[in-house]
Amino acid sequence: MNHKINSLYIHIPFCKRICPYCDFVKFIYNESFLNQYLVELKKDLDQLIQKRYKFKTIYIGGGTPSILSSSQICDLFSKITPLLEDSYEFTIELNPENIDENILKTLKNNKINRISIGIQTFNARLLKLIDRDYAIDIPSKIKLAKKYFSNINVDLIYGILDETFEELKHDVEVFLKLDIPHISTYSLIIDGPSLYNIKGYKETSDEILRKYYDYILDNFRKNGFSRYEVSNFAKPGFESKHNITYWKNEEYIALGVGASGYINNIRYKNSASLTKYIKGIRDGVKEEVSQKDDIEYFLLCNLRLQEGFLLETFKNRYNIDILDLKKSEISDLINRNLIKIENNRLFCTDEGIMLLDFVLEKLF
Repeated sequence: MNHKINSLYIHIPFCKRICPYCDFVKFIYNESFLNQYLVELKKDLDQLIQKRYKFKTIYIGGGTPSILSSSQICDLFSKITPLLEDSYEFTIELNPENIDENILKTLKNNKINRISIGIQTFNARLLKLIDRDYAIDIPSKIKLAKKYFSNINVDLIYGILDETFEELKHDVEVFLKLDIPHISTYSLIIDGPSLYNIKGYKETSDEILRKYYDYILDNFRKNGFSRYEVSNFAKPGFESKHNITYWKNEEYIALGVGASGYINNIRYKNSASLTKYIKGIRDGVKEEVSQKDDIEYFLLCNLRLQEGFLLETFKNRYNIDILDLKKSEISDLINRNLIKIENNRLFCTDEGIMLLDFVLEKLF
């Protein structure tokens, strides 16, 4: 694929505290390492500027990007903003405790036009269980953020360990009261040396998670949100353009330790070694994607989207008609009411999205 690359991801891996449920590459904040990291990151950004890249979407994630000081933001962003197209979506992740007038002004003045806030839950007991025990007034932080930004996402985690249905209902109610245009929802995944190993907790059962998810879906829809992707809900026009790049299986560049990108039919993951990165060593894992793998990845990503994909898009990309390639499987899935074909689009029904693993197994 030699088309234009529209999206850039930048990873800031430092955190004041490590959340046990997070599986992104991250390190405890160290000022010296952060400064060295930013020097190297700016070198990578300079290369993109020299190659005259322009992106429709840029996303800064972590870690905790909001750990950066105003002067560090201004310095780093002087290398990022030249990479933006005239019409763009420029997102940064913020932790609620970092939100104040100063950082919001700084971000606004440096062309950020979308922010994503990791709230997770309003329940003090559950926050403590996931080591996010901060006693801050989140609604007032959101109110402050709305003074500067209209395009705001908040994250909601559900199914936290022994979360009750009443606790979930209360969280949903408070999240909706925030009156923001985008909510990302995740069930708590316990992975690696995290909550399970540390505290002996087990994940919530699939049956309970399904009940909780159905409740979230029903209530968000009633309140004007569209579920445009399995985990993401937006008011009209506020869908995340950057994340849609991933879900449409389009190419993107990723900078920073442990970040994953996709260019010229090669998927790559940068080394997770901070030591190597700050020494200027750029290595990692690269994998050339076969057509079979790419078709599977295309289906895996696109069928997460409520609108699925155009049959023509698949045919143009692979020179194969999926209705010929998977004729009997598609017919079976339609009969089970798990997928539909309408207006030349193939997409999952609500039930199909809930049973996406089964749908994909049939199509792979």
